[in-house]
Amino acid sequence: MSSNICGNRKININNPKEENKMSVNNSDTIAMAMDGTPLTDVQIIDNTKYSQEIIDGARSVYNLETLDELKKSDDLTVFYEEVKKQILSQWHADQALNVHSDMFRVQFQINVGNILNVVEPTFKKKSDYTKWIMNNFKNNHVRYFQQAKQLALMGDFARTYAAAGKNRLLMLEHVRDVEKKRECEMLFEDYPLPDTTEDEDGQLLKRQIDSVITLHRLQNAGLRSVTFDQANLVASYNNEAITVNKAVEIKTWMDQQPEEERPALFDRFVQDQMAYPSDHPYTPAPKASLAKVLADLLTCYGTGNLEDEAWIARQRELNILESLLSAQRLIGQLIDRMRTDEPATSATSPAETQASA
Repeated sequence: MSSNICGNRKININNPKEENKMSVNNSDTIAMAMDGTPLTDVQIIDNTKYSQEIIDGARSVYNLETLDELKKSDDLTVFYEEVKKQILSQWHADQALNVHSDMFRVQFQINVGNILNVVEPTFKKKSDYTKWIMNNFKNNHVRYFQQAKQLALMGDFARTYAAAGKNRLLMLEHVRDVEKKRECEMLFEDYPLPDTTEDEDGQLLKRQIDSVITLHRLQNAGLRSVTFDQANLVASYNNEAITVNKAVEIKTWMDQQPEEERPALFDRFVQDQMAYPSDHPYTPAPKASLAKVLADLLTCYGTGNLEDEAWIARQRELNILESLLSAQRLIGQLIDRMRTDEPATSATSPAETQASA
């Protein structure tokens, strides 16, 4: 087998131990370690052609026609080795492109699903297929393979809208299954998806899919009067579709309200960015601790480049200077108080010294 399966980066897949671990030697300068370990070779990171090399390398290995030919042999040993090589090539490419677009990652995972759908029927028993998977790959890859097969079974829809990311696609597939639709396209009959050629960053596509998933989850929870515009607002607040549990929670709250007031209450709930009215029966979430607030601050701005004038200009546009100054004063006072020594308890105070004199 070739050791150059992902661009020009060496992966020794002839070593069974290395195959089973799906990892690479620490001395290898590759960006596709299975544990997601970041690359330490800056020269490779700065190689602008690196991504294309990975993509071209993985595509050159992926070949279902080869598998179909090898599958005809009485001895399937070579066939299974080829299957393994092709899966590893797509897996390595998937991991190497972790910092790149969702589109290519979904495409590679679909490739893995297609390969698995070819190999599984060659086993007489499901248990034999499962045993083969466990003997050749790590346990934590099982979930990845399950998702890969689901994506592959979605057909052209998953490839066409791969930029939405695997999580959104899998959520759509679940909604389709729950509602017994023949294909995912049927979920968008009244809410057409945007033209992906005019959606450069994929945000319009993701928002539309989030909105449709939210609409169906709310309706499936029992809120049949929800409109698409309301679902769109709900999805936009957290930049993702509402969860099934949250949809059920909202329905439970609505059921506790007078029936004639429910439409207006739900509309107010949506317009208030999903904040329940003050008299709702739910207990408000506790305020975040100071430690949590500081942690969030560091997470948000910890990577801020203070030498980058453009970044500073964007912060000015937020009009947060007064808030920053107030926070600075509060933090300064808090630091001073926390640094103050505790009053002495055993030593004699100055007043006591003067009295005794």
